[in-house]
Amino acid sequence: MRALRLSAPVLILFAAIGVSLADKPQAVEFTDDTKTLDDFTKKLGELVKADKGMKPADLKAAVEDRKKATAKVTPAKFNDKPLSPEEVGERVRASVFLFGSVTGDKENGFDQGRMATAWAATADGVLVTNWHVFDQIEDDEWYGAMAADGKVYPLVEVLAIDKAADVAVVKIAGKGLTPLPLADKPAKVGAWVGVLGHPGDRYYTFTQGHVSRYSTYTEDDDTKTRWMSITADYAYGSSGSPVVDKFGNVVGMAALTENIDYPDDGGGQADKAVRKARQSMVRRTVNRRDDDKKKDAAPAPTPSALQMVVKLTVPAADVRAVLTEKE
Repeated sequence: MRALRLSAPVLILFAAIGVSLADKPQAVEFTDDTKTLDDFTKKLGELVKADKGMKPADLKAAVEDRKKATAKVTPAKFNDKPLSPEEVGERVRASVFLFGSVTGDKENGFDQGRMATAWAATADGVLVTNWHVFDQIEDDEWYGAMAADGKVYPLVEVLAIDKAADVAVVKIAGKGLTPLPLADKPAKVGAWVGVLGHPGDRYYTFTQGHVSRYSTYTEDDDTKTRWMSITADYAYGSSGSPVVDKFGNVVGMAALTENIDYPDDGGGQADKAVRKARQSMVRRTVNRRDDDKKKDAAPAPTPSALQMVVKLTVPAADVRAVLTEKE
């Protein structure tokens, strides 16, 4: 009887506000990160066993040969109809891939390699990601891509590489992809942007922010690089994530982060920023998840000098220059 007494007022309340107990909440898709990673590793390993995709030696040679090449790809036509953030996230998801590698061989099996992000530029398998995803390829490292629906495709060709712009255009053995359009003009400082990628094993994470500035930087070898800074969050694993505007057009591509720490001298000149640590390049170890569970108690925290994390992305114009000769 107690259950009946507790239930009666609840039923009356629902009836009073016109809510039916038969109503169902809107469906939400939950991502199982562990399963996603395991499926990618297993399926790509099976493709390698079936002799699908580029061999590591061929991939190394192709990455070197295609430096400064142009893919000569015609990007999808840009959109001019404003979308809500929810609509942007939903549209972009179908075009974003988990892009990475497995290491090993047919006899001993395959383990997790490096993980990053890529997005479709054409329906016939052309993907765009960062150049640094291919830096220091291992002799037993095989690349591929997983779509949001779980299908895994092997990497079959490298079309273009631009190290300075940190752009790589590649091709997978996939058809009927949903390409993302490139914006026809730069996003203005202050404009809304969204990023969809795979930061820190959190697959298909959508963050929002704004364009904060454009800048250039002179590398140690005197190469000039150009960057679009944004406030939308991302982390390692987000290499190659598309940065899109309110129309769903690509205006940039996630590449690296830069920490701003409080100067040790207590208010003087900060040290020169170290831009070599591209966090999205962090390589997975074989038992990373298990190791995290077995860690001893964390040491006592130390004071942090971190004040800000700058998100540096490749401007769409630089992506377009590698995709096509038209700029």
